[in-house]
Amino acid sequence: MKTLLRWTALAACALFAAAALADSVFFVKTGQRAAITQLGLPVKNGVVGPGLHFKAPFIQKAHRFAYDSHAPSFDNSLILAPMYVNYLADSEEKFREEAAELKRRLGAAKHVLLGFSAFIHLDLPAVDLNRPLPDGFMRPVLAQVDTVVERAKANGLVTHISIVSGFFHGWNALRESAIRQDVRNAQWFADGWIAPEADLKDPSAPPRTAWITPSRYAFPLHARVEEAIRILGRGLAGKMAASPETLVTVGGDGETELTYERNFLGAAEQYADRQEVIYADYSPFMVAEFRDWLRAGYEGDLSPATDENGDGRVFNRDYRRDFRTWRLRYYDASGPIPFAEYFKMKEKLPESGAFFIDGGFDAPRRAAPDDPLWEAWLRFRRQAVANWVRDFAYWITTSPDPATGYTIPPARYYSHQIPADYLFGKPDNLRLQTSASPVETAFIHPSGSPGVTAFNVFNGYGHSETADPPLFSKLFTAGDHWGVLEYNPSMPRAGGRPSSDDAYYLEELHELYAFRPHLIIPFAWSDIPHHQGFNIKNSPFERALSRFVQEAGDAPWFSWRKLLNE
Repeated sequence: MKTLLRWTALAACALFAAAALADSVFFVKTGQRAAITQLGLPVKNGVVGPGLHFKAPFIQKAHRFAYDSHAPSFDNSLILAPMYVNYLADSEEKFREEAAELKRRLGAAKHVLLGFSAFIHLDLPAVDLNRPLPDGFMRPVLAQVDTVVERAKANGLVTHISIVSGFFHGWNALRESAIRQDVRNAQWFADGWIAPEADLKDPSAPPRTAWITPSRYAFPLHARVEEAIRILGRGLAGKMAASPETLVTVGGDGETELTYERNFLGAAEQYADRQEVIYADYSPFMVAEFRDWLRAGYEGDLSPATDENGDGRVFNRDYRRDFRTWRLRYYDASGPIPFAEYFKMKEKLPESGAFFIDGGFDAPRRAAPDDPLWEAWLRFRRQAVANWVRDFAYWITTSPDPATGYTIPPARYYSHQIPADYLFGKPDNLRLQTSASPVETAFIHPSGSPGVTAFNVFNGYGHSETADPPLFSKLFTAGDHWGVLEYNPSMPRAGGRPSSDDAYYLEELHELYAFRPHLIIPFAWSDIPHHQGFNIKNSPFERALSRFVQEAGDAPWFSWRKLLNE
């Protein structure tokens, strides 16, 4: 009996060894390539050509695909376009010099489309929000688009345009005017202020620390923004139709999020001296939209305390509240509130008077773990940010060039979000709490492709990583195309220096490209003095990019999601 068991065990081992050997060997035919995944994720340097190859049995899988030997094109090439910060500000002669330097420093490869990226900040003028935009409203912005494309084309480069609306990061006159006309167009903090209290100094001038609400209920403002972005979309589509080999991609709205003011200092480089987070956005528009988002599940109920529709569900019981009416506690049906009037209010959240309803609905204003209404509010804040990003993408990609009917395809349009839940390796960080901008806010299918900012911060000894496989694993399955719209593997802390390790940068680039982003925008190509710490030129990052172009650029780009779904 023991002998039989011994022979059975040996036979089982032999069968397992044979199966493991059979599963570890694979052959790639001429005209094919194979990409390797391990437990469903891409393997670094895991694309192989024709011939006999080996892989880890059972946990790795080879995905064969036809080798695209055609001439390089958008569809089979990586787009590598460092962000040229002064793209529009520099002279034509300076731009020519920088274009020549880019080619000299980074080199060329068959399947790398090399160029520069440019920011276009929408310096939108002030208008009456209740009237359609006047003729020529977007003419200065469209002139910038023309310049970006013409400069790239004249110098044999591709270009990517990153749109920054100015309603969140940056500034524009329309933002100021919208808040001056109706302060409900601003983001409100939980205590009723729209900006740091010390910044409200002039009743005729909203401070620059007041951000625009992303709420769709800001109807007049939302309508004007849609008009402007559709005009821009038509202009971009016309340029792309005329020069698809030059204007290859567009992205925006750059880093949409809820305000970080009062919780951070500067441009969110330092924490403010606060004991607890003060949340936004509590604009009356935002709170009303939140109420209706929840109220859809209680259709027919005349109040949060009753069950007229007879489904057995009562809002107050489900959310542990005692609201007596669906009307808002603050500023219900207030109509426009001019900034000058708001400025004079001693109580931004009144406890009596025309702008207060006792027992009225309100969003929770302090963090309360395990509170169902607080959890719903957190979800809604993220949804509001995602809605702005999706609307922006939809307006751009559904606005045809009047002459040709061409629209920007989803493969060529990217979101540009901060994936705050992956920021510096800390999933529940303060920026996520303030911004309501997890990586999912970048997912804009079917209007476009996901794109993010991803920096690794260097403290002189080690890196706190955003750009790492957990983030890439979310992105490469979220779209056939995806991109990193600002990328730097080693951003120094203020006053510091980046890593000097060439091998580190190259390793990071290979790790990123294993997931096959279609668009990589290294940050930053800049001679501005305060950018010295992360200027690509004459840096280890530049040398790594040059090697990366040579090592990765001869093989065609492919979409992982398409390959895995075949």
